[in-house]
Amino acid sequence: MGKISLVVVLLLCLLAFANANAFSVMVAVTEDNIDNPQSCQEQIQSQKLNHCRMYISRSHQHFNDELSMVTDDDHEINQAQEHLQQCCQELRNMDTQCRCPALKKMVMQDCGRQGEEAQRMLGKARYIPRMCNIQPTQCSF
Repeated sequence: MGKISLVVVLLLCLLAFANANAFSVMVAVTEDNIDNPQSCQEQIQSQKLNHCRMYISRSHQHFNDELSMVTDDDHEINQAQEHLQQCCQELRNMDTQCRCPALKKMVMQDCGRQGEEAQRMLGKARYIPRMCNIQPTQCSF
């Protein structure tokens, strides 16, 4: 009877130790990958979002506020679509929580835009994740 109790106690201790180690590893991974603003800053700096910039800039010139076409130039349409597809890829290369801050920073830094123009550009950038079919589907800025 004493041997069985000793084995049970040892198994319980081993199980408790294994659970504690698994918990600490999971916490460390979660903290490093999800809410690390330093990681977002690094991603924003490494992903310049050049295609997103080009898409917003061209759509600003060739689309009205509802994002519908106002030009019949097929070349411009194709270029805009190509920039959008590449922009989507740039955003997919980032963590989900970094995408909207990156778009906002890109618009605000782009040529020092301010006021109404910046608001129009932010309005267009807000819906890019939805057009790319990625999360979040809309940025709130």
